Amino acid sequence: MKEKLLKLIHLQEIDTRIRAQEFQKETYPEEIARLTDQITQHTEAFEKEIAKVSALEKERRQKEQELEAAGVKIEKIQGQLHEVKTNKEYQAFLMEIEHLKEKIGKLEVEILEHLDAVDKLREGIKNTEKSFKEEKAALEDKKTALENDLVHLPDTLQKLLEERKKLAEGIPPDILRKYLTLSERRGGVAVSYVINEICQGCHMNIPPQLFNQIQRADQIYLCPHCNRILAPYVGEKNEEDK
Repeated sequence: MKEKLLKLIHLQEIDTRIRAQEFQKETYPEEIARLTDQITQHTEAFEKEIAKVSALEKERRQKEQELEAAGVKIEKIQGQLHEVKTNKEYQAFLMEIEHLKEKIGKLEVEILEHLDAVDKLREGIKNTEKSFKEEKAALEDKKTALENDLVHLPDTLQKLLEERKKLAEGIPPDILRKYLTLSERRGGVAVSYVINEICQGCHMNIPPQLFNQIQRADQIYLCPHCNRILAPYVGEKNEEDK
């Protein structure tokens, strides 16, 4: 393969890497922000379940205090019954005791319901805690990796740009201009490999005679369909070599 074509292939590889680095530089901050939001949402959702347990336990303790207070009040009223002088007062005390007993019965049911709900929530938290921690750790690892890559992107990009500049200086101006024009018109891909008589840039068939000429690499050939610079692919056998 001729030196000029090798340089163009190398230039294409560098330009592809530069575009990838620039894309990462542009998109990584958004991706990091998205991962941060995911971590926050995962954490808040898990902490919300824990908060539900705390809230239910607080309600249960309040109801237990109400239950205890109602029992104390019943004892106090019962202690006052022998001091009652009228039947009306006696009936009033009995009605109050009955009301307190109903309240106690209702509180006991509610406390049992709270205990059952807390047990179910704790069981659910126990079952999801492992997966939550694993998912959170995976998100944090991915975020850290992106942050590290973002830190090193400027240095990597600068090295690539320096390498590109040096390489471009060794390519004849007319060929370089052709490359740059094609790169601009073809989405950054000016050089395309040919595999089994197919241009990998436009995926169209290359005429057999042109395909044979490309294999010799004696000069620069263009795809008759997309006009990209064609290069023989040596990574696998072409049909004629099988």
